[in-house]
Amino acid sequence: LLYVPSTYSRDREWPLVVACHGTWPYDSAEFQMREWAKFAEYRDIIVVAPELKSARGDFPPPPDKQLALQRDDERAILAVVDEVKRRYTVAESQVFMTCWSAGSFPVLDTGLRHPDIFRALFIRQGTFDPRYLDIPEDDLNPWQMVKVVYGKSDLLRDQSIDCIKWLQDRGMYVVREEMPGSHRRIDPRHTWKFFKQVIDERPWVRLTLRPRDLSNPTAIYYALESVPPTKKQKWFFGDGGESYDASGVHQYAQPGEYEVTVNIAMGAGKKYARSKTIRVAGVRKP
Repeated sequence: LLYVPSTYSRDREWPLVVACHGTWPYDSAEFQMREWAKFAEYRDIIVVAPELKSARGDFPPPPDKQLALQRDDERAILAVVDEVKRRYTVAESQVFMTCWSAGSFPVLDTGLRHPDIFRALFIRQGTFDPRYLDIPEDDLNPWQMVKVVYGKSDLLRDQSIDCIKWLQDRGMYVVREEMPGSHRRIDPRHTWKFFKQVIDERPWVRLTLRPRDLSNPTAIYYALESVPPTKKQKWFFGDGGESYDASGVHQYAQPGEYEVTVNIAMGAGKKYARSKTIRVAGVRKP
């Protein structure tokens, strides 16, 4: 399901929220859209609520089955985000995921795997099972913001706390909030307040590192995007190579695993560093 505000215009970029439903019949894509549509119209937000297979908390399947369902949902979520970006002018730095209850399964799995797409995640009274997360720790991005909200008397309170601990143990920055009551829905204003705070107070930085072409996989294209824009940057490619350019191509002498770091200077003297591990492949022999 898709909601586009009546005031939509291609003259500006729009935020996009992916709202993931929980367990049927307690929640659905339609329920999520009903929850968000009026608020999205008022606040100029594009909202998509996909139909999900893995969002089931009452009788969750064995890990192998659940992981397969999450892969299906990942493909579906990424496809719908790509389609919305193709049809509408979406702000790349303002794409978010949120959920209620068992919607946390696809939000954690897809959201954490793709921090370059989803700037922040908001989990409302989420279910959690560490067996359903097979994300390599090196792929987690500590600069991706996550907020977990749960009720003080919620049956899923312990799972929410376990989720927070799992994330923090892996270096993620998590905002937690305990609210009165139990397993209730939360007004979208509460979710958007967090996303807006991320937009206003934290820089968005995206690193792109990929082979320039398959015939020369050791030639890596690199690019830096940021909001607000950087004043200057310096790349360290992990093999002794450096660059002051925002984008370009770096030629590695050997295949292998490299940690690429870029130091960033922004306005008001603010400085940051971002790192990403890449695996450089060798040329395949015919």
